[in-house]
Amino acid sequence: MARDVASRRVGFIGLGIMGSRMARRLLASGVDLTVCDIDAAAVRAAADAGAKVAESPKGLGAVSDVVIAMLPNPRILETVTVGEDGLIAGMAAGGLLVDMATDGISVVKRLEEPLAGKGIRIVDAPVGRGPAEAETGDLFVLMGGRPEDCEEARGLLSLLGSDIHYCGPLGAGQAIKLVNNMVSSTTMAVVAEGYALARRAGADIGLMTRLLPSSAADSWQLRNGLVGKALAGDFSPRFKISLARKDVALAVEMANELGSPSDMGRAALNWYERGMAAGHGDLDRAGIVLTEDPDLLKGR
Repeated sequence: MARDVASRRVGFIGLGIMGSRMARRLLASGVDLTVCDIDAAAVRAAADAGAKVAESPKGLGAVSDVVIAMLPNPRILETVTVGEDGLIAGMAAGGLLVDMATDGISVVKRLEEPLAGKGIRIVDAPVGRGPAEAETGDLFVLMGGRPEDCEEARGLLSLLGSDIHYCGPLGAGQAIKLVNNMVSSTTMAVVAEGYALARRAGADIGLMTRLLPSSAADSWQLRNGLVGKALAGDFSPRFKISLARKDVALAVEMANELGSPSDMGRAALNWYERGMAAGHGDLDRAGIVLTEDPDLLKGR
């Protein structure tokens, strides 16, 4: 498999916080990599690290056997893939598109048919953890698609993730990732709501943040989101409010399509939409506490 990875021409589109680090990881592993992005600075940085550059998605597809997409939302993925000058116009039959962003099940299933018409396969492989793990290749990866396509992608994905799982047919990786992000983002919303309630009651916030982690109320978001970031005045984005809002909305949409309850997801979505309305979309999702306590920004 390592020999197979070394012989493949790999394209990468989407050089954001995660994607730029993933691209550097591939370059450091000796992958023949071509990149494409609308952010000229991000493209220059990748080129300085050794990447080749394509001027358009079509151009990227034309020089790639495998294309990894790490784009901000499903609308952009769809445009980049099947829109004018899209990947589909450049990729040859037998090519493989690997969607590693959290885009939901609907878009990858919509893309399957037009890609198959050109002999191009698609795998969904959204990732978990954060920028630090993207840098070191310690992401977890959730693959969905035909088993043989996922197995073909595994060697390349093993350069990016240390914890790789086959989840089922196309869209299954997206489903598990959306559930993960809905649960974690909903937990952060509950933590923010609890903080706001205690603060309005005039309670000792310091005591609360010491006690809750030692009780059944403990959570990663409490220890790392509220205590470890927000109350320390750190809103640097590990996972932006805008992305949390997007993923919770996609989870609610998926629930509606499947006839599954989404009461908690819809309640959490309200917190992230308020954070967006307050202009905090680029802050870490722990920044939703600012909707009730704007003075925390003074700690930045």
